[in-house]
Amino acid sequence: MRVAVVDEREDVLDGRVGWLRAAGHTVVGYSFEAAFEETDWQRFDSVVLDGRDDRERPALMGRGELPDRFLGPRVAQHIRETAGRGRPVIILVSSYARTHPELSLRCQEAGVDYAFDYLDVPSSAHFVRAVESPRDMAPREPVDWRAVGFVAPPRIGDALAAAESSRATPPLVSAGAPAADVSPYERRSLRESLGRLLPVALFRTGERRRLAHEKELRPLLRRLLGLRATDDPHGGSDG
Repeated sequence: MRVAVVDEREDVLDGRVGWLRAAGHTVVGYSFEAAFEETDWQRFDSVVLDGRDDRERPALMGRGELPDRFLGPRVAQHIRETAGRGRPVIILVSSYARTHPELSLRCQEAGVDYAFDYLDVPSSAHFVRAVESPRDMAPREPVDWRAVGFVAPPRIGDALAAAESSRATPPLVSAGAPAADVSPYERRSLRESLGRLLPVALFRTGERRRLAHEKELRPLLRRLLGLRATDDPHGGSDG
């Protein structure tokens, strides 16, 4: 098999690449940054992704400088956009697969085929088997989006794209003061977009429909980005 492995930690990347090579596979290792630059994904049979970037500071995306630690789904989306569905098979292995249903939701939408927790692959032999025969490893059931608090299927990719393109994003994510040139209209427009794309249960029975408040959208958006609910997204405390 021709396999690509993507991880931000060199020790983990070297280990995974070494295990697969020892099993007789042709393997190429990538950092997250290198994976975003790669376009010839069809030459691989499988791609193994880490889910979360645990470096000191989260990556900042787009005009809105959206901080995001869940880079695995972003790489998966990039692969699907350049290679299409079906090939390569995308396998995510992350310690956050069990504890962050938001990561699982993003993986489903981005085109990840199989997602495993580290506990599912406790040894090199289990890891190699998960890559060679992922279907036989009985991956976990897809996350129920209603169990995460949505009242309708969310459009997570579109919501993150809207946040990336808006100058009103930093105060929405970090609860800081908006830049002087960010108008109230821009902030309201972003709230409207996110409220439409991320339909959460905000209303009691019989309550009139209203626009979601920033304080209601903030914790949801931060969880979808792999950030803690209240920490400063530009600091080092979201590891």
